[in-house]
Amino acid sequence: MQKKVRLRLTILSTACALLPFLGAGAATAQTATDDPAVTTRATDDPGGKTPDRDATGPRGAVPGGFADWKALFSEQTRLNGVADRIIESAENAEGYAGIVVAPENHEVRLYWRGTVPPAVQTTIDQGRQTAPVAVLPAAYTNAQLLQEAEKWAEAGQASGAAPQPDGSGIRLSVTGEDDDPQQLQRPSGTSAPITLEKGEEFSPAYSRQDDVPSYYAGGRTWNQQSGAGCSSGFAVVDKYGTPGFLTAAHCGNVWDQFYDGGGISPANHMGQLSWRVAKRDAAIVLADATANVFDGSNTASTSNKVVALWKAYVGNFVCNSGATLGENCLIKVTETGWSGTYTNGQYVKHMVRAKSVVGGCAVAHGDSGGPIYSYTNWFDEVAAQGITSAVSKKVYCGAADGGSVIIFSRVWDVDLEFGALLQVW
Repeated sequence: MQKKVRLRLTILSTACALLPFLGAGAATAQTATDDPAVTTRATDDPGGKTPDRDATGPRGAVPGGFADWKALFSEQTRLNGVADRIIESAENAEGYAGIVVAPENHEVRLYWRGTVPPAVQTTIDQGRQTAPVAVLPAAYTNAQLLQEAEKWAEAGQASGAAPQPDGSGIRLSVTGEDDDPQQLQRPSGTSAPITLEKGEEFSPAYSRQDDVPSYYAGGRTWNQQSGAGCSSGFAVVDKYGTPGFLTAAHCGNVWDQFYDGGGISPANHMGQLSWRVAKRDAAIVLADATANVFDGSNTASTSNKVVALWKAYVGNFVCNSGATLGENCLIKVTETGWSGTYTNGQYVKHMVRAKSVVGGCAVAHGDSGGPIYSYTNWFDEVAAQGITSAVSKKVYCGAADGGSVIIFSRVWDVDLEFGALLQVW
C-alpha cells in the first residue's frame, strides 16, 4: 500500500504508505505517519505485478574506509538528519554559506559568514547531541554566490556554475581543457573567486528494458513523437490526484505519448507527458506507476521499495539506476545550486552536480529521467533524491557512451514546482 508525500519532516517506516514530504535521513528511527489530512492510501500493487525484492545492497567496492555499504549509508543517514534540522533554520538566514555532509568526515560541516544567529546556534547545539557539527568561517554567503553563479551561467562563457560549498567562491564548468581563468570576462556584479572544472560540456542523457504496469523507476521509456529513449523516474501523484512517474523534460513535450521498452505498440503504451518544467529539466508522464525502483544491472528485474524523500547534500553518496547504466553508487555530490546550459541549448538552474569517485562511469546516455537515490538503513529500501538530467566528462560505460559527471534535479524541488506528491511505501 502506498502513500503520497507532502513537504514536511517526518519519520520512516517499512509500512506501506504515502508520507508527508521527508527531509534527508532523520537522525532518529523513522516511521510513517497516517494522518488522513496529509496522506492518501492506494491499493496494493494495482497492476498485479509481484516485486522481486533485492536486499543485497549496492555493488562495487565500498569507499570511505567503511566496512560495508550499510555502514556508509547508516552514517550518511545519521548526519543528514542533523543537517536537515540545521538547514531548516539556517538556509535563509543571513550569513549561511554552505553545508557539507560527507559520511567519511563523520561530522556535519556548516560554513558561515560572520556570527551565527542565536536561533541557528540553538539548532546546532541540539544537533550535536546526535552527531558532531563543525562551524567553519566563509568568505561569501550562499545567497551571493547563487546570484553570481547564475550570472556566470547566463554569460555564455561557461557551460555551468555553482557555489563552492565552503563559501569560498564559484566553481565554473568550461568546455576547453586549456581554458585560463584570466581569459574569462567577469560578468557585471560578480566579485567572488572562480575555480575551473575543465572539459565539461553537458549533454542531455538521452538514449530495465521492457517493464509492465505498475511501472517502476529506472525502466526504459520511448517517446513516440521524437523517438527519444529515456528512463522512468519515481512514481508520483499530480496535483489533481492522477498517478504517473517523473522523467526529464528534455525527453519530450506536453502531450507526447510514452511507451515502455517493449516498443511502440498499444500493449506497451505507458501514458502521455502532461506536466513539464524546462528549468528543472523535469516532467510527469501520467501512467500506472508504483513506488519501486529497479536496482542491479540494466537488465535486472529486482527492485527496492521507495520509502522516503530526502535532500541531496554536498558530500553525500548517491546511486544512479537508469535503464542504460543500471545501478551505480560510487557517485558523490560535489555541488548544489548548479546552473548551466546544455548542448541542446536548454538552460537549467539550481541543479545538483555529482561525479564518480573512481573516475569511472556515473551516467550513460539513456539514463535521463531515471532515479537518483540513497539507501536507508535497510538494503531493500531507498530514499528518492533526484532525476537524472545530463552527462559530462566522457567515459566508456560498457556497451554505451556516458560520463563520469552527472547533473540531476532534486525530487524535493521538482515536486514543489509541480505541486505533486511522491509515492512511497
